[in-house]
Amino acid sequence: PIRQGTVYLGQRADGAWLLETRPDKGLLGGMLGWPGTDWIEAEGPRPAGTPPAPADWQPLAGEVRHTFTHFHLMLTVMHAPLPNDTAPARGHFVVRDDFRPSDLPTVMRKAYDLLR
Repeated sequence: PIRQGTVYLGQRADGAWLLETRPDKGLLGGMLGWPGTDWIEAEGPRPAGTPPAPADWQPLAGEVRHTFTHFHLMLTVMHAPLPNDTAPARGHFVVRDDFRPSDLPTVMRKAYDLLR
């Protein structure tokens, strides 16, 4: 089966990244990742979801594709620069010096790599 979703990569002017810790239960439980939508079956349009903070979110060209043991995932990646005083509705900021892409699960790192 194929599932799809959207992730939001937001970075403040000071270089901090907006990330969230995923729920303890479920896929990627307790791991750090980008805020995003639920992953739904691919029959309909991809979920736009609610961005984690007000900003001018723009889609990146391309998409993230990742295969888990029991389904394929396709993610739309949205990106926005965020002001330093951004108060996100969900997630938290990780300062530039503490952010290591290698700490992210592979599917989330692929989203970062698409931006870079």
